[in-house]
Amino acid sequence: MTSPTITYNDILPPNSFVTGIRQDGGDGQPVVLSGNYQPTGGGKPQAMLYRGPLYPTDGNGIFPFVPAFPGQTIVTSTFYGPNTALFDPSLGQGNVRAVGSYQYEGGQGDHGMIYQGPLDGSGTWTQIDVPADVAGGTVANTLAHSTMGDLVVGNYDLADKPGSGNGFIYNVKTGTFQVLDIGALATLYGIWQNGPKDPAPYTLAGGYKQGHDLNTGLLADYDPVTGELSRLTALSYEGKPGVVTHFEGISGVPGGYALAATTDAGGAFVHVDRLADGGFGPARWLAAANPASTSISTANSILRNNLVGIYHPASGGVQSYVATLAD
Repeated sequence: MTSPTITYNDILPPNSFVTGIRQDGGDGQPVVLSGNYQPTGGGKPQAMLYRGPLYPTDGNGIFPFVPAFPGQTIVTSTFYGPNTALFDPSLGQGNVRAVGSYQYEGGQGDHGMIYQGPLDGSGTWTQIDVPADVAGGTVANTLAHSTMGDLVVGNYDLADKPGSGNGFIYNVKTGTFQVLDIGALATLYGIWQNGPKDPAPYTLAGGYKQGHDLNTGLLADYDPVTGELSRLTALSYEGKPGVVTHFEGISGVPGGYALAATTDAGGAFVHVDRLADGGFGPARWLAAANPASTSISTANSILRNNLVGIYHPASGGVQSYVATLAD
């Protein structure tokens, strides 16, 4: 039996950091990528979106963003996850919703943000910070990682409790937050809306703490009407509980889900089936560390058989890449 084949290709200009991917057309093309870029002449990274073919990427499809919030001078920003009208027609053809975080002069920590509108940046910006009364204390950082349907998922930290981060779910329509209550501190990185029911249930992906480390991948279903989590499932790399594992992205595929995982050994493809009873089947793992990297490469998001992340090339700096698993 032959081993699966993974092809690695560089995408985006050097020192651009890809974080998320969503399809925006038929047959997998074009795609929208999220991330950040290094401004010409230096300075801190700023948010970026890209729309076009996944490989090779087209320089004309790169759109730099500087968040616009009244009374705030933005220092640095990044987008972590996009969504497109292909999955949410209410956005309008050609528009996107992208979520991430930013910092501003005189402010404290990271603030969550949502951009919605055209790729030229003329849309609307919304700051989202988990409220203290929901989080159980003053929040130092809010990081919005992914969006689909009416929801945004991410994580937050409490100002007076180091290592106190937890996952959150934000409803765009109602403007309300919900934090995870699973008896452990968690982070949510990915979200997938399971159609065609309206409102459709979602599957959430991330990681949570067992012991002293964020070392276990997390999958769970979420009902947006009741706010209930179900089928909470912990998955570790190749079933080894001591290995750091968390899921960075999720994509629906026939019969289940493809996931991008970060482990002690670098990035990995993961496939999880949906069982006949609706539960999650065992995970199948395939290591996907970029062989061109001088250190560990990341797996930041996934679109079916295409995993995107960054690595450190021998020439220095950071390079974004796509790893494509042969069908």
